[in-house]
Amino acid sequence: MTETIHSAASLWLALSVLTIPLFSALVCFVISEKFAWLSPMVSSLLLFITFICSAFLFFQVGDSHALTYSWPWFSVNENIIRASLLLDKHGLIMVMVVSLVSFLVHLYSIGYMAEDQALIRYFGMLGFFTFAMLGLVMSSNLLILFCFWELVGFSSYRLIGHWYEKQEAAKASTKAFLINRVGDLGFLIGLMILWSWLGNLDITYLNLETIPTFWLTTAGVCIFIGVIGKSAQFPLFHWLPDAMEGPTPVSALIHAATMVAAGVFLLIRIESLFTENTLVIISVTGTITAITGAIGALFQYDIKKILAYSTISQLGFMVMAIGAGAAQGGFLHLLHHAFFKAGLFLGAGAIIHAMHQAYHHQEGNVDVQDIRNLGDLRKKIPITFITFMICSAALAGLPFTSGFVSKELILTQMNEWSGNAFSWKWLVILGAWVVTLLTPVYTFRMVWFIFFAKSKHNVEMVEVPIVMRLSMFVISMSSLALLITFKPFHILTIINVLMSLYPNTSHLITLLSTLILLIALVSAFFMYKNYELKDQNKFLTPNLYLDWLSDYAFKLVLQFAILVHWFDRKVIDKIINGLTYLQVGIAHVTGWSDRYLVDGVVNGMAYSAKGIGSVTRSLANGKIQSYLLWAMAGLLIFILWILY
Repeated sequence: MTETIHSAASLWLALSVLTIPLFSALVCFVISEKFAWLSPMVSSLLLFITFICSAFLFFQVGDSHALTYSWPWFSVNENIIRASLLLDKHGLIMVMVVSLVSFLVHLYSIGYMAEDQALIRYFGMLGFFTFAMLGLVMSSNLLILFCFWELVGFSSYRLIGHWYEKQEAAKASTKAFLINRVGDLGFLIGLMILWSWLGNLDITYLNLETIPTFWLTTAGVCIFIGVIGKSAQFPLFHWLPDAMEGPTPVSALIHAATMVAAGVFLLIRIESLFTENTLVIISVTGTITAITGAIGALFQYDIKKILAYSTISQLGFMVMAIGAGAAQGGFLHLLHHAFFKAGLFLGAGAIIHAMHQAYHHQEGNVDVQDIRNLGDLRKKIPITFITFMICSAALAGLPFTSGFVSKELILTQMNEWSGNAFSWKWLVILGAWVVTLLTPVYTFRMVWFIFFAKSKHNVEMVEVPIVMRLSMFVISMSSLALLITFKPFHILTIINVLMSLYPNTSHLITLLSTLILLIALVSAFFMYKNYELKDQNKFLTPNLYLDWLSDYAFKLVLQFAILVHWFDRKVIDKIINGLTYLQVGIAHVTGWSDRYLVDGVVNGMAYSAKGIGSVTRSLANGKIQSYLLWAMAGLLIFILWILY
């Protein structure tokens, strides 16, 4: 009886967590423009309630077995599709992270978006996005998950293009939407393959042994194509840097903590579905993405684009880990990354906001997002500096930060996966170490030119409003790892404790990665301490090549469309017209034959019968004269026949 009560309570808490953000969106959209200032307050309060409910839900379920709730949705050929929720430890910790980061972004946006003219639309779409993301995380049925997956894409499109009057923002949102749809097409094909073989899409009831290996691999690769689009993997990652045209809090929520993490979470959720060949593709794709993103971050000057390429690199690092047998470390890094990267984006937003306020009454147009125009900000905005430094340390993987914990776990698990014999797996391991080396370098470059380099401005600056600083403080504190277990000695984060995950890392790998980290930081210091940033070399940024490829792909598709149009007009239309004329001609011949041949034969037989009938009728008309006449005619015919 007690278990039934707990189960019912968990269901109501889960439904509350899912529906409160949707209610927040609906409330925002019904508020009139006159009271637009209410939307930030109401939505932030409702998201705080969502986080509280998610925490209660996590501790309600605790370490018990995963709970599944399902309801009939519709049926296809007697197969019932069920709408279902899956509440397990992985999903619930992700729910807590999404709801907490979303609440902090809502709180931060109160100050950042205070002067925006479309507050209702902004906070309404933030709430709708949170609803879609929470639904994606808690879904047990892949078809339901795909529906929320599409809602996440739609809401991100609206948020990226929030300032749609800016041409760059409108183009960026359209680009993100279209590229994600390319990946989603692969996802949908993968679901169709699974459905055709299993007749079921519920994650907890997939009997994969009944699917031939070829089709299971094909389905896995198709679903991974959806992940490539959503989580910005090579070659579909060049939408993410452009998406920085949206408001900075949107970048913190969507492009660091939640939306781009959805694909990585999906890989972990359905890890058992992937065959060995699929895992090879996943690990190689993640390796290429991680290295390419890190190189891109080294040659960017826009602070948000540096963080965007860093996000691409870190997502590739997670995908590489999942493909290389380090799914546990990849999931832990996903959760840690949500906090320290969101903190970096919020810090970048605070810098941009403070600089805009400082230059508000100055003449001239200064790009405050360009790190070449910054410098020596540690003295002017010290709180932002401290929070940004903590999150940057976590990104670089410094000890006593969350990034250090998950990075060491990934490297240890990947080392066990690679084995001692030389194989292609060593190239993946090498890629992981290259990313470990490059990440501190571009992180130091970003921090140095923002906070330590010679100042490029002489304006007075003040810290951002308290609500923005509060959000940055909470997120930065979540990026620290100050909990210690002595048996064996490990540094832990709060997430480690909540997940009861005490990683068994290699001391040798920890020593080696720390040595590489120190070498990277010292090298970066001597490289950049007297270095003057020059004009950006676009040829060293991956985005250039992918945009170039996109342009040529667009031209190729356009030329192909022109060719198809010509073929349709000159060939197919002529064939269809010729067949039409042939059919018309055959119809005319058939009509003439019907009128003059068929009808003529039928009418002739009718007239003949009528004439014969008239003749024979005259033989029996009751007149003696007629009888004598026919008798004489018969006699005459008989005589002629006898004589001749």
